[in-house]
Amino acid sequence: MASPLYGQNKADKMVGSLVLNVESATLSSAGTCYVAVPVDCIVKEVAYVVNAALTTALSTLTIKTPAGTAAGTHVIPASAAIGASGFVGSLTSNNTLKAGDAIEIENDAAPGAGQATFSVLCEVTNA
Repeated sequence: MASPLYGQNKADKMVGSLVLNVESATLSSAGTCYVAVPVDCIVKEVAYVVNAALTTALSTLTIKTPAGTAAGTHVIPASAAIGASGFVGSLTSNNTLKAGDAIEIENDAAPGAGQATFSVLCEVTNA
């Protein structure tokens, strides 16, 4: 039976949007973080909040899905201080995912320091 408390409708389908959060390792080393999607969805946008200030350079990010790179590269500015937040960008290509697929966020290691938490906004499709 469907439970409206969990975003399900009478047809036992999930509806609405969900936000997935994932923390990066230090941005001063090249790295990748992953987050799996629990339902079929379209990734709409990715936002960030800085937990350790960036130094010396901006951080270039590449967001990937199983279909490939999602809308090119994105940046966190070099001036990003602790608590700074913003949108990495809206994803308009390669952004349709199936339950269990992973989103990959790659960092280029340009900053001398830095760490961030990413929030991924997804629209549930349940096709």
